[in-house]
Amino acid sequence: MDARTCLCRLFLTGAFTNYQLLVLAHHAAEFPDWAPWLAAGKKTVRPEKLARQRALLRQIIHEPWTPATPALPPLLTVLDADYPERLLAIYDPPAVLAYTGYLDLLRGPAVGVVGTRTCSDYGRAATAAIVPEVAAAGAAIISGLARGVDGLAHRLAIGAGGHTIAVIGTGLDLCYPREHTALQQEIMHRDLLLSPFPPGTAAKPYHFPQRNRVIAGLCHTLLVIEARERSGSLITAALAADDNRIVAAVPGRICDPQSAGCNALIADGAVPVHGAGDVLLTLPPELY
Repeated sequence: MDARTCLCRLFLTGAFTNYQLLVLAHHAAEFPDWAPWLAAGKKTVRPEKLARQRALLRQIIHEPWTPATPALPPLLTVLDADYPERLLAIYDPPAVLAYTGYLDLLRGPAVGVVGTRTCSDYGRAATAAIVPEVAAAGAAIISGLARGVDGLAHRLAIGAGGHTIAVIGTGLDLCYPREHTALQQEIMHRDLLLSPFPPGTAAKPYHFPQRNRVIAGLCHTLLVIEARERSGSLITAALAADDNRIVAAVPGRICDPQSAGCNALIADGAVPVHGAGDVLLTLPPELY
């Protein structure tokens, strides 16, 4: 077994933190002497948990390969040449990403699109006015497959004949919300579906900030369509700004709480977007 295979199998157990997997990947040259590095990090690992992790590591390292050994599902690791450089450069990148679809989509221009789950008629109209043209121009639309703006952005990109990348907060074998099951299946077969979680991982509130970090890290520009003053979309925008991505926002009425977050972003320096052209101008020309 090599370091990459071991890293993947550790990821699939769900028993190790992303930080631990990153540390092990950083010390790939020292494989299989990884056990001492499990305790490295900013947080102290409880002794009983550390003992379980070390036992699991020994078991995986010394597990003999046989024809009956289950094959690894498609996984992208920080040890792979195909791992996107722009994602590798962020703070705490996912050590392993489960995926289904076409990794080539990670090489081209990408626009993250996020917004409220309860978008208004204005939010839907703004999304419909911007996303299809951006997608048709060749930029992959990245979003989180959530209700509202996310799901609409994915559908509009597909409808325009463009490409879309969905980053989800569950394992690839699950879907949240359930009403997006058909859309998730379409993206899996047509474009690219990514998850920083192993198969079987159910949706948990604390998973979505990790998903948002991947969206922010993969995009060149993050577009916020419609967001309240306190929302997950603004967290994603803050992550994108921390990653030196361009943050753009659709302005809204000053008396509309659904647009308060976007207006605040623009006041803080985000690019105001009045049409698809404003988004396309933010993308690096060398990507086309």
